Amino acid sequence: MRAVVLVSLLVCVGLIGCAGEGERSAVALEQEMHRVSEGRQFWPGYDPLAVPLAIFDGTSTFLFRHPTPPEGFVERADLHVFEGRHASVVANSSVQIGGVSTATVMLESLPPEGTLSEWAAVVIHEGFHVFQGTTARRWGANEADLFVYPVDDAELLLLRRLETEALRRAFAAQEGDVAAGWAQRALDLRHERFGRMEPVFQAYERGIETHEGTATYVEYNATGRTEPPFPAGGFDAEDVRSRAYTTGVAWALLLDRFDTDWRDGFDSDESRYLYTELAEAILVIKETTQDCVFTASERAEVARVAREDVERVLALRGERRDQFESQPGWTIVVQADDTSPLWPRGFDPLNVHRVDGGILHTRFLKLGNDSGALEVMGGTALTEAAGPHPLFNGVRRLILAGLEAEPQIDVDGEHVRINLSGFSADFTGASVQRSDRQITVGLGP
Repeated sequence: MRAVVLVSLLVCVGLIGCAGEGERSAVALEQEMHRVSEGRQFWPGYDPLAVPLAIFDGTSTFLFRHPTPPEGFVERADLHVFEGRHASVVANSSVQIGGVSTATVMLESLPPEGTLSEWAAVVIHEGFHVFQGTTARRWGANEADLFVYPVDDAELLLLRRLETEALRRAFAAQEGDVAAGWAQRALDLRHERFGRMEPVFQAYERGIETHEGTATYVEYNATGRTEPPFPAGGFDAEDVRSRAYTTGVAWALLLDRFDTDWRDGFDSDESRYLYTELAEAILVIKETTQDCVFTASERAEVARVAREDVERVLALRGERRDQFESQPGWTIVVQADDTSPLWPRGFDPLNVHRVDGGILHTRFLKLGNDSGALEVMGGTALTEAAGPHPLFNGVRRLILAGLEAEPQIDVDGEHVRINLSGFSADFTGASVQRSDRQITVGLGP
């Protein structure tokens, strides 16, 4: 019943904007989080109810348990309300609001088929990221490495897919010795694959598993889930980051089976990783572990599909760019000066795609330099690099295509402002040129 009520509220807010329903949705989610968390410990030292929370319902931002709400938030009963989306809230994440680490949730991004308890678990997941920031170890990975990760290497993809399948079989196994055997096979495949990869890419996977895998593990504890979802045939070649969420929680759940004390001290020791902890746990029971292997025909079939998928990845880079640029309508181009590129100030690593000559951002992106900044929220934009890295050496050009109507641009001398649904820009020292349904904003000399 709780899920049905909140779904109705979300529909009302998202489609009709009913007054007051957004606040009731936010409060219902906050109350459910209290119910789910009461008397339970999801991780040693972590209290979800001690973490400030911001919820955006599509119309307003609601702030709970925050010690110093910043300007713009109005107190209302046990929460504070900001009209519109607060600039800090761009995803289900954790950010600084008013100088305080705060979990953030956007109601529109929650899975519509989820229950209220499952949505509360997402809040607990994001709150765990705030907790991670208070611990002695560093968490996470260098997101710059995601953009150059070798998704087009068929041999690495073969080993990655076999590793995923071995993990799936470990969870499917009824007997402990068989489960340990397939877990060991997954570890062996990882060792082989990592031996063929540059250290930065190994570190990227470990980092995302440590950061997001443990948060997903906490989320699973909140809902009682004990098995992660493994897609048939493995993850897509480009799904490096989202796969690490699943493999991370998979290692953690297997650790629960083979080493119940593994969490103790994990958040204070940077030398410990989920899969290496599991390797040590299985080593203790190695004599009773089944020897599980893939048949030659199984391996050959996975290799064949991997080769085809790599060819598809390479072809998609051109197709995606062509589809983006061929959209009918108006186009906005923001062109930076060679001496002052735009720098990434925020992006969604789960919604980026490499294309020929650039990166497609399909949900959120924020860029800026000394002359101003721009933000894309909920739309698709293409960036072209200013240097060898696709994003982190700066951006020389941003393209926004497929706009139905001519964009209205406010030009005051060399001050240019753009405010569209899903896109905003504000730059000084800029110029505007119009040509054949394209508007180019030039930055700098």
